[in-house]
Amino acid sequence: MKRTALYVLMAVFAVLAMALAGCAAPSTSTGSIEVRVTDTPPNQDVTSVMVTVTSVEIHQAGDNQQDESGWLPMKLSGAGTFDLLQIKGLEQVLATGDLAAATYTQIRMQVSKVQVTFQGGETSDATVPSGKLKFIQSFDVAAGKPTVLLFDFDAEHSINITDSGSVMFKPVIKLIVTKTPGAIEITTPSLPNGEVGIASTGTLTAIGGKVPYTWSVTAGSLPNGLSLNATTGVITGSPTAAGDFTFTVKAVDSSTVQKSGTKSFTVNIAATGALQITTTNLPDGTKSVVYTATVQAVGGTSPYTWSILSGTLPDGLTIDATTGVISGTPTATGDFTFSVKTTDSAGTPNTDTQNLTIYINDEVSS
Repeated sequence: MKRTALYVLMAVFAVLAMALAGCAAPSTSTGSIEVRVTDTPPNQDVTSVMVTVTSVEIHQAGDNQQDESGWLPMKLSGAGTFDLLQIKGLEQVLATGDLAAATYTQIRMQVSKVQVTFQGGETSDATVPSGKLKFIQSFDVAAGKPTVLLFDFDAEHSINITDSGSVMFKPVIKLIVTKTPGAIEITTPSLPNGEVGIASTGTLTAIGGKVPYTWSVTAGSLPNGLSLNATTGVITGSPTAAGDFTFTVKAVDSSTVQKSGTKSFTVNIAATGALQITTTNLPDGTKSVVYTATVQAVGGTSPYTWSILSGTLPDGLTIDATTGVISGTPTATGDFTFSVKTTDSAGTPNTDTQNLTIYINDEVSS
């Protein structure tokens, strides 16, 4: 699955880690399913998000997708109501089930209530249109093996405040499919490029295991002048030497029996004054949901002019030639890879290019 965006009023749907893991040993013709959901913690004035889930169901490929009898119910085994803000990164079991080895295309969750509490004690019930959240995404269940479905909620776009002040929950979600229950996965797709003498910041993130994580560099080296905060996973500093720097980072969780995950990164540091596009990845988007992201550069002579050199932006998105802002409302799903070009205002213009990809998820029906 592709990577790894209310706007910031109240990012309510915080880190939720629900698991739907098979508890009975699977036979040679069935595999276990584990479903989780997550998101980064909100930094607004929300103090509690109580969610009540009453059912989880999965639909197999090939059946009539509109046939209600084709839905396979999972057995709820965890707490039906839980506070999303109290389970940041933890793996809390919601339901269990074994499914026949096959391809499945849909999963839905019955959410009967979402209650949000704000700083100061004010509480509001969030409206969940129809109550059933349905996700359309193909995934395979292999005989004798677990399948993990992780739903990564975009908190900033999932909670909407209407003109009348009421709260509505309309989830924006990315689905990640893996085969390793409980494993730690470093989810940062890439780190920004930089330039000698210009302050740089990059943040490492991970899912799985038990937070907090401890971060370290286990191979290679960070660009000269940069350092990694072992507690926060933030890389900061001002590069002192140009070149390509490849290194491996490691995240270790806080479980009694510790789990860890590693990932390799390469960062390019340009010489002082060189024109350099620092953006190396863009956030995912969701079909029919407004998208905004900015491609950034340093060095050269500002202002810059931006354009798409090759490939195509997702349908419905455009890039602003003067600001580098990519915006619009996506109308199609999938991976869209393109090369963005920036040109500075020097007498003899300098240019730089960067290959980027935007993944557009399918919209979530409810």
